[in-house]
Amino acid sequence: MLSVIQYSFNAVMPIILMILAGVLARRAGFLDSVTLRKVNKFNFRFNLCALMFVNIYEVDSIRHIPIRMGLFVLLVLTVLFLLGLLLSGVFARERFRRGVLVQAQFRSNYAVIGLPVVTALAGNAGAQMASFLQFPTIMFYNFMSVIVLMIFADYEAQYRMYNEGPLADMRPEEREKMPAPSAGMDIAAILKGIAANPLIQGLTAGFAVLVLREVIPVSPDGALAFSLQRDIPWFYSAVSSLARMATPLALVVLGGQLEMKEIRGFRTELIAAIIMRLIVAPAIGFGLILAAARMGYLEVGPVEIAVLIAVFGSPAAVSSIVMSSEMGGDGHLAGQIVVWTSILGMVSLFFIVFFMRMGGLL
Repeated sequence: MLSVIQYSFNAVMPIILMILAGVLARRAGFLDSVTLRKVNKFNFRFNLCALMFVNIYEVDSIRHIPIRMGLFVLLVLTVLFLLGLLLSGVFARERFRRGVLVQAQFRSNYAVIGLPVVTALAGNAGAQMASFLQFPTIMFYNFMSVIVLMIFADYEAQYRMYNEGPLADMRPEEREKMPAPSAGMDIAAILKGIAANPLIQGLTAGFAVLVLREVIPVSPDGALAFSLQRDIPWFYSAVSSLARMATPLALVVLGGQLEMKEIRGFRTELIAAIIMRLIVAPAIGFGLILAAARMGYLEVGPVEIAVLIAVFGSPAAVSSIVMSSEMGGDGHLAGQIVVWTSILGMVSLFFIVFFMRMGGLL
């Protein structure tokens, strides 16, 4: 029992300490909101993009892609999305909060919290599989988040409650004559936004290299005729350095961005979102995946379990705040969901790892 507790503690505590470093740096005045936004933007654009590329590049062959696992993960995420639609109608009293609750149900902070958890639990093998699965999951997150936020967008409620959104930029006479902007389904804009996502760009570049690797001639001793790591070491070294900075810097920034603001009129929605993200999502996710494994549809070992913990057990995604605010949702509620699931998520992750270890799955 003590060894299991120590294992769980060692997996989660480094993440907590890096987040705590960001909290303390913000309180001590070393970091402010402007700096954090700029650092976060740089980290997202360059470091995380490089991390996605390096994780895929270091895989030996494209034949190692876990296609079946990826399909099952997407199936489970679809179930969580549909459940989120149902539960949001029960708990959300305002329309523009429904999309935020749905996001909390299926969209985890996979890149920032999930990857270090996987690396701590399963090493490089886990990091590579997690990177493979990031491509379909991030695509799913972006597509479905845009769709659900468009469906439940309410710019009038944004203006009425927070004096924010497009209506806040209009003069009073303009607001009286003009209805609130509608959120039409702009497929071209959705595709453009996904293509501009640095995580998608890094993963796409990595997959492109894997495909090219299959046609590059191989010497009698098995070495490739050309490789970035061997033939352009200065470039690969620079990209690898950026990749190594990504996770610790993201965790520090996350800690610096945690703010305990007043919970206004959405206490019910916030509690529901926390339960949906930290309890319901992992329970359903692991239940369905393990059921599939028991029936012989999947092979699930310690590496796969570590990756699934990242997908289903991580807190709410930080990017959901900006997306909610920009698309007619309640960005204030989304921010509090990120804060509280990030804090309480460290506890829930500990217990998930603990019980998986006790069950012999890790």
